[in-house]
Amino acid sequence: MELRKQKRYKLSAPVLFMSALHDGEPQSGRGITRDINTFGVYVITDALPPVGARVQMEIALPKLTDTGSGMQLTCEGVVLRCESDDATKRGFAASAQFYPEMADVVLSQLKVSGKPI
Repeated sequence: MELRKQKRYKLSAPVLFMSALHDGEPQSGRGITRDINTFGVYVITDALPPVGARVQMEIALPKLTDTGSGMQLTCEGVVLRCESDDATKRGFAASAQFYPEMADVVLSQLKVSGKPI
């Protein structure tokens, strides 16, 4: 049963992230997005943050149109689940609250140009 309220868009883009539990030492990592929507993102990475950790992410988006350059999408959220079933499928899903300066533009372009998965 599908529980998502928003369509997901397949997107492979580099991500830098920092995570920490409430009292914990901040940890950083990098990965690649698998998919994204207006409320969350899935990141493929070997540096799995713990479930419940706050996470800040910078996603380096590719060019979505023929003109201009790629954009940086910045967000923060909470790690909702981690998957580490095998070495090739390690990653985490996180809620995401995108910082508004670029999020509306980028996400609307994804809706126009991307196919939901």
